[in-house]
Amino acid sequence: MATPQAGQAQVILNTERFQMAEVEGFHLNADLSGSVQRGNRKLLNVSSSGIVGYSHARHWPRVIFGGRFLRDDTRSILDQQYIQVRYSYLLAPRAQTFHFVQAQKNETLLLRSRWLVGTGLRWTFAETDQLLVAAGTGVMGEWERLDPERVGPEDAVDLDAVRMANLGVVQWTFASGARLVNITYVQPDLSRFSDLRLLNDLGLSAPVTDWARLTGSLEWRRDTRPPSTLERDDLSIRLGLSLNIS
Repeated sequence: MATPQAGQAQVILNTERFQMAEVEGFHLNADLSGSVQRGNRKLLNVSSSGIVGYSHARHWPRVIFGGRFLRDDTRSILDQQYIQVRYSYLLAPRAQTFHFVQAQKNETLLLRSRWLVGTGLRWTFAETDQLLVAAGTGVMGEWERLDPERVGPEDAVDLDAVRMANLGVVQWTFASGARLVNITYVQPDLSRFSDLRLLNDLGLSAPVTDWARLTGSLEWRRDTRPPSTLERDDLSIRLGLSLNIS
């Protein structure tokens, strides 16, 4: 797992990626990395992402967090952080609610702040040792504040919307323990369906040890109405190492 990459056309966070494993009791899954360069060039690169929570009976509260900071000796190149507080209640073995509050900042996306408050239902349609198929739908309020010095002259700085929060998950587990996962988010503005945000993340992870996995993913994002200084589409590739303590 890794933090969402910089330069994306829009700001959907793929938090579902952090919630694929079955957990019971206390659990922690985190990725931490950093590097420092000194000499002809000064460079600081720090990133983190993860989830911590407690699952018991029908209740599952958790906190999903992450960020990346990249700076040289003259300026900040990347500065992005997010945190989501999420709670689910198990209605039935294959049905649960989800409720969340999220705060986010991303200099690359001109985003000084983004707040989300949402609620919905998630169903699991198929769940075997090899196959998982799940989907969810809900509604969320969204409040964004953009950097007024970096958006176009015709762009609004303060934005708010009520969006649908739709998601779909398909996972296939191989006999070796490797997992192939496809996660899709669809978030239209309920007052203007032409304002649409999409994310599709195709990922593969393979075990290295009992507590470590190699991960990689191909992620496509689209925002039909981004600020005029950003692109509508973004494609990113991630490779990483995931540590799991539970």
